[in-house]
Amino acid sequence: MEGEFSKTLERIEEDINNDDLGKARDRLHGLIVTFPNELKLRKKLGDIYFELKYPAMVGRYWYLENNKTPEMVHACIEFENSMGNDIENIARSLKYKGDIELLKGLDLDPALFSIKKVKEKLVEEPDAPLEGKGEHNWIIFGCLSIITLIFIFALIGVYTFFKWIF
Repeated sequence: MEGEFSKTLERIEEDINNDDLGKARDRLHGLIVTFPNELKLRKKLGDIYFELKYPAMVGRYWYLENNKTPEMVHACIEFENSMGNDIENIARSLKYKGDIELLKGLDLDPALFSIKKVKEKLVEEPDAPLEGKGEHNWIIFGCLSIITLIFIFALIGVYTFFKWIF
């Protein structure tokens, strides 16, 4: 697995050198999903979004960076503003699925509006869904109801067809 990781990093560097930032961005998204504990990948993805001029996305991926430059802080503030300064939205948008112990060790920039609260939110409920809990039950109920109705109408159709023929 480590060999694939380094090969993909090499391809990302080639894409960046060839000015194919879109492909590099997509590869980095895949790596972050596969290796969520590698925070340096998030920084690199933030760098690519910086080149692509997406300040809110830059802030999203630079948010968990330890030593922020002033432009990083500005991008993180832009990200917070795009999320309405809502801690739950910010925590959900970070999409951090890695080891929570890594976050506990981070010394994040206190200049940001809600970074301590977001960090606490990420640490306190790592696997808890942030959406409403009953929402999924209604979706399942609706799907099962539709399937049941389709089955009933199919049976009525077959019954009517045989009654018509015989």
